[in-house]
Amino acid sequence: MEEKNTQNIETTVQDDEPAKKKGLFGGMKEAGQYRGQATAAFLVLIGALVFYYLLHLLPVFGNMLKTVLKAVSPAIWGFCIAFLMNPLVRLIERIFVRWGLSRKGRKGETPEQKETRVRNRSRGFAILITVVLVLAMITLLLVAIIPEFTASIETLLNNVPSYAETTRDSLEKLISRNETIKETFQPIIESSTESLKNFLQDRLTSIISASAKLVTDSLKAILRVLFNLLIGLIFAIYMMKDKEYLIGLVKKIIFAVFPKKTAKVTVQTLHKANGIFSTAILGKILDSAVIGMLCFIGTNILGLFFDGIAQYKGLVSIIIGVTNVIPFFGPFIGGIPCAFLIFCVNPLHGLVFAGFILVLQQFDGNYLDPHIVGKKVGMKPIYVLLACTLFSNLWGIIGMLIAVPTFALVYSILKSYLEVKLEEKNLPKETESYITTPGAVIVQNSEEAIRILEEEKLKQDGIKNV
Repeated sequence: MEEKNTQNIETTVQDDEPAKKKGLFGGMKEAGQYRGQATAAFLVLIGALVFYYLLHLLPVFGNMLKTVLKAVSPAIWGFCIAFLMNPLVRLIERIFVRWGLSRKGRKGETPEQKETRVRNRSRGFAILITVVLVLAMITLLLVAIIPEFTASIETLLNNVPSYAETTRDSLEKLISRNETIKETFQPIIESSTESLKNFLQDRLTSIISASAKLVTDSLKAILRVLFNLLIGLIFAIYMMKDKEYLIGLVKKIIFAVFPKKTAKVTVQTLHKANGIFSTAILGKILDSAVIGMLCFIGTNILGLFFDGIAQYKGLVSIIIGVTNVIPFFGPFIGGIPCAFLIFCVNPLHGLVFAGFILVLQQFDGNYLDPHIVGKKVGMKPIYVLLACTLFSNLWGIIGMLIAVPTFALVYSILKSYLEVKLEEKNLPKETESYITTPGAVIVQNSEEAIRILEEEKLKQDGIKNV
């Protein structure tokens, strides 16, 4: 009896142990699971609230960013000026260094001391000569261009009444030839002319005050830009003088903040970006300057035979040269208004000018631009169109200027990544290997691709014969 009770007790104890385990550890496990889910839900809710308030605070952050950019704009201008001047500084510096090292050193001076002295002096002379050359070049261009530009603007303003009169006469002739059009549009034209006259009379004071405010704001903006350029030039001089130190400081910060592998990739990417942007921007500026000069020479020659082109040769050359900096859309942005302007003087002359610009842009796109910019930034036209469309919607004209080099940098990084992945899988890296293969077949060389294509062709011919 006692043994039976003992067995029952032991059985009861054994049966209760799982229950205890479930009650203690299982319950703790379920509670921990629920606690984790509740924590995750709470964090998601907090994140959603933070994102919601950030959206409402976005204009505030935008204004803060504008304020910061406005405060550091002289330094940004200085970086841009130094970036554009640096190639000329390097060229002049190399000439001075080669010349200085070829001469005898000072008495008691070691070769290392001589090299340091020559390089320091060469850098200073190179910066001074570059600044003087650039300022002199800008001055000469302004002296040569401003009179032509002013004369073209004066001619345009003097001809505006005649253009308006010609347009009005053409409309009146068109209306007078058709009674239906005359009955329909004559009252509208008369009423709109009268309404416009009354509106101008009523709003004359506000128009004058608005014009005065516009002129004042424009003068303030011009003075602010000139001040930023002056301070930026000083920044640029110091940046070019200590560029090795500044580059080393940036690399030091990158290696201190990021892991070693990430820092190495970041520095390599920045080095590649410097090469691409230098080639693209400086090459495009040189290309646009050449196109502007060729346009000026061409319009002077055409102006001997066509008076309409001769009237605006300076104005259209400046517009064509400046807008040519914008990839893809630049020729259209500059060429269409210029052709229309000459077309208003004489339709035949406008068509001749449009044909000349078409030939000039074909020469630029097919020969001059590839030889100046080179294949380092060369991209297919669809990539250029995509980049210009995307960046123009984001940052306007500035976006269009940096669209091609930025897209080329992203494209080169993505291409390198894909090539590494394909190499790991022992697959061909050339795109042609995937173009010339049928279906999902992958080949290693063009001969194998040709053989597979011939086999597929034979199979298709056999199916047709059956």
